[in-house]
Amino acid sequence: MHLLSLLSDATGYAGDYFWNAPIFQKDRWEEYMRFFRLSLTLGTALFLVLEARARKLGRPLKRATTYLVTTIAIVCSFGSFFDWGNPATRYSEFYHRHEFYHYYLGAKYSSELSYTRLYECTAIAEVELGREANIRSRDIRDLRVNLIKPMTDSYVFSDPGQCKRHFSVQNWESFKKDVDWFYRSAAGQYWENMVKDHGYNPPPVWTMTGKLFASMGPADDGFFKALASIDVVLHLGSVLILGWAFGWRVLLVGAVFWGVQGPANFYWTGGAFLRQDWLFLFVAAVALARKRYFGMAGAALTWSTLLRVFPIIAFAGWGVVIAFETVRRIRAARAGNPPSGTGLLRFLHPDHQRLIGGCIVAAGILIPASVVVTGPESYREFYEHTIHTHNSTPLTNHMGLKSVMAHTWEGRMRFARNDALDDAFQGWKQGRIDRSHDLRHVRHAITLGFGLWIAWALRRTKALWVAQALSLPLLVCMVELTCYYYSFFMIAAVLIRQRPTIGPPFLTLAAVSALVLSSFYFVDDEFVAMTWLYIVFSVLMLWAYSRPFSVARLRNWWNGQRETERTDTPSPPLNLTP
Repeated sequence: MHLLSLLSDATGYAGDYFWNAPIFQKDRWEEYMRFFRLSLTLGTALFLVLEARARKLGRPLKRATTYLVTTIAIVCSFGSFFDWGNPATRYSEFYHRHEFYHYYLGAKYSSELSYTRLYECTAIAEVELGREANIRSRDIRDLRVNLIKPMTDSYVFSDPGQCKRHFSVQNWESFKKDVDWFYRSAAGQYWENMVKDHGYNPPPVWTMTGKLFASMGPADDGFFKALASIDVVLHLGSVLILGWAFGWRVLLVGAVFWGVQGPANFYWTGGAFLRQDWLFLFVAAVALARKRYFGMAGAALTWSTLLRVFPIIAFAGWGVVIAFETVRRIRAARAGNPPSGTGLLRFLHPDHQRLIGGCIVAAGILIPASVVVTGPESYREFYEHTIHTHNSTPLTNHMGLKSVMAHTWEGRMRFARNDALDDAFQGWKQGRIDRSHDLRHVRHAITLGFGLWIAWALRRTKALWVAQALSLPLLVCMVELTCYYYSFFMIAAVLIRQRPTIGPPFLTLAAVSALVLSSFYFVDDEFVAMTWLYIVFSVLMLWAYSRPFSVARLRNWWNGQRETERTDTPSPPLNLTP
């Protein structure tokens, strides 16, 4: 044992010496990583072009070569995302204490804290732990209205029973111990800023799973490292399932995009607790649809939706395909060629029946189970806090069409921030809310335009996996999401199965978004710029997939006729007979 202890100490000293080298220091390393990410994306794009050229010339690359390049790219992508494990640029213990404070405590004590009591209960616990003098001068966010105010204006000192009455004596003592661990591991401004974030916001289905894992142990360094490793497995699964369903090209492009893109980089949710479950299921849905496991695909997307709500918009693509096929079958029945089967279900394609069945089964299991675990009021409380209050509050790292349209020169954080207020961003938020309201009709018109374009692109498509990928522009238009959810664009890689030319622009999107990251001093400017990149790519993606619109093409499609390249009246053939 003494020998093992010495060996462990020696390994730790060697690691510290290695990472303390000048090359690994934050500023210098970030410059190296920018160059690395740019090289990785552009190099991958060049490889795709060369590989396509080789196939066109009848000299395709050897399978071993493509597999080797893909394997190297996956390793480099994970190295890019995790900064190759450099502790100078990532959390020294490789897990995110700020995230764990919210998601571990929020899930473990969900019945006691609900969605609005985390910060006040934390402060009350600190008072009982003997730190009242330290917290009286602090600020705290009131999660009921999403505004920061002085700690003395809360009920922490005047009525601590508003929190404690929800706890049993045993659970309150357990909560205090967990809070004390977070304080001792993150004391100082880092700890003080935790109670000024935006609270705990997941739906009850996530709380059900999070509570299961969080209840396995008290707040502890080793335990949190184990919980953080779950997301690493989910990341790897999200990448590999693309290769399983679509082959090495999609795997290559999807992995490189995920590892390089700027909005969902490691800073936000890396080293966190069960924050990538929705992404794995979102990617799994498109992969399972490609493999024709339609019931499982429906269940996966439903589960992803119940974990984060916004994936429900991806059902729009599926809905368009199902609607077009159902109309076609109804018209065939009226023309005297009815589909096989009886009743109304015969108008639904069997694949679509399995898809919808999977959705119903998943919802029928997960929703009641989450109510049992989190309580009968959990869905009402989730709606009132997260959907109604939290999601209606602009954040500086929001992305989406709404953020772009509400962002004006004079309304930027640079000019609208007022440090004289308790909440310095109160005026900035209200300005965005007002401008969003004024421009809501324009935003709805743009969203409708994208929706019609997606429907046009899907009019002859029966592939449900294509439909899910083409629904991504609607996510940009319809919801305002924090930046780290833009990893959902990862599934756009599947479109290169049918439109290989999408690959290089998609990788370029990742490279440019990584360059934009930290290129702006003010965060709202940065994420609006990133949103513009994704809007432009959405347009390019739809343009590459769909054929140009014309009334003649629309008429031919509606009449079930073949669409020709030319939509004007063809000229009569030349008579070359002398």
